[in-house]
Amino acid sequence: MAGRDTFDGMLHVKCSAFERLARFGRDPFVLLIVVLAGLGTAHILVRTTTYGPAVHPDSVHYLSTAINFLAGEGWRDCMGNLMASWPPLFPLLLAAGGWLGIEPFAAGRWINATAFGLTILAAGGYLRTHLRARWLALAATVAITVSLPLSEFASSLMTEPIFVLFTLLALIQLVSFLQRGGRTPLYWAAICTALAAVTRYPGVVLIGVGTLLLLVRRTPPLAVRLKDAIVFGIVSSLPLAGWLTRNWTVSGTLTARPGTSGQSLSDGLCQTGEVFREWIVPSNGLDGLGYLLWMAAGLVVAGVVVRVAGRGLDMGGQDGGEKDRMASPRLGLGPALPFAVFAVAYLGFMVAVVPFTVAPGIHSRYLLPVYVPLLLTAALLLDRFLSIEAAGRMAAAKWRLASLVLIGALAHVSLSAYKNLRITRQSMESEVKSPEYDYNVYNVAYWQHSEILK
Repeated sequence: MAGRDTFDGMLHVKCSAFERLARFGRDPFVLLIVVLAGLGTAHILVRTTTYGPAVHPDSVHYLSTAINFLAGEGWRDCMGNLMASWPPLFPLLLAAGGWLGIEPFAAGRWINATAFGLTILAAGGYLRTHLRARWLALAATVAITVSLPLSEFASSLMTEPIFVLFTLLALIQLVSFLQRGGRTPLYWAAICTALAAVTRYPGVVLIGVGTLLLLVRRTPPLAVRLKDAIVFGIVSSLPLAGWLTRNWTVSGTLTARPGTSGQSLSDGLCQTGEVFREWIVPSNGLDGLGYLLWMAAGLVVAGVVVRVAGRGLDMGGQDGGEKDRMASPRLGLGPALPFAVFAVAYLGFMVAVVPFTVAPGIHSRYLLPVYVPLLLTAALLLDRFLSIEAAGRMAAAKWRLASLVLIGALAHVSLSAYKNLRITRQSMESEVKSPEYDYNVYNVAYWQHSEILK
């Protein structure tokens, strides 16, 4: 009889799971997110059909390492050196394509296109469950889909697309653990963080952020928080620690990239500001209307931040109509907290560290991992502001005006992004066959037929 009761309980759990999945599939917003993710993936594949993905200097090292590994020559780059300057995951994925009969160059195209689509899907799904305003969730998902910086690097053989994806997934799982508890989200957060860390070395920031958030929450007791932080820290850092140990063994350095860029701290801050300016207000195709719209939008967003901070919001989120609460209600950022903390920590890390590396200053590539977290933070804060003001103190007409300003700014930037995409495509078609090497153009045909990659 007890066995039958157990079987009936398991059957009930499975039926409930199928019912939730069915309800999820019937949600029109879910269909929109899936369509946007598919369109984003298709856009990258179409954009890279004629000439393939863009190949930059770092791409050559990834490709040559994968090719040499498949040829049985070990983990060596295009110069024949044991590779230590870059983490191993992306070249390993390229090599995995070779094991499946796909050339590493073609495998990289599909990997980054898929990563871009999954980023849209993950961000859209997160916004669906945490935003009350569906139109805002849709607008933010569309903004990610049409993002020029994200699509540009997804069209290249670079590590940024999968790093952005793993970072986003890790932060989403951290939010889930902080809100609901349970060991599964903690383990998934640690695994995704570990994958991010062996994709790009700045993934160490994500390890630190995750450990810190687990330690500073108000509940449970300190012993439990310490245990969770230790588990997360060990699981997330173990693969990177193994790789750095290997680097030290074969090269005598951790990353084999000595030297300095000659950049000062003030240079880094100025370059960071320029990257943000280009993200928010693309230079090509911009007119006075765009500056006016974004100036007004900036005032609205500033008002949102002041209002949210002033009211001392709790850490509540929303999931299927039920209000969730994080463990630190005094912090006032709700489900946006891990994204905001990561963005600030990562920006500070890059500004502080880049002057001590051979990197040629800070540009869009280095700051790309904060693009989606910052966008999600802004959407979550704006949604919280909207839900407060819906009760009362802002007149409906004023809120509609503010919404129109934001929508107008988004539409204008989308138009500018479209113009930039056309310019980029023209640049690819005109420069791709150039026999010279230039860091700032797409020399796909040149690298594909070079002796280095043969």
